[in-house]
Amino acid sequence: MIAIAAALLVVPTASAAWSRNSIGSGAARAKALGTGNIPTATVSGKKVTVTWSASTFSNGGNVPGYVVRRYNASTGLLQTIGANCTGTIAALTCTERNMPTGGWTYTVTPAVANWRGGESAKSTIVTV
Repeated sequence: MIAIAAALLVVPTASAAWSRNSIGSGAARAKALGTGNIPTATVSGKKVTVTWSASTFSNGGNVPGYVVRRYNASTGLLQTIGANCTGTIAALTCTERNMPTGGWTYTVTPAVANWRGGESAKSTIVTV
């Protein structure tokens, strides 16, 4: 009997196994990555500090990173975010400095390597 095993390497904990002749049992197990928690944004002069609570995997483990996005509050268009809030952030806060005048909303998306959870709802509008 030839057994075939396959592993999906999107996340190290995802795997599946089966047998060629369909005899026996099979199993699959994976962590689920949910939606980010709604961030809060506070303004101080020309800087905006964005904070959010930690997200967890379906098994309770902590998510190691987050992607923060800023949107124009009037148009809803995605904006280029400042250097301190760009990329995958391992913390639960980031601060954009020298913000342009306008109204902004923020979202947070849990991230593990190239794997993303769902984007949070938008924060309340902040005006700089």
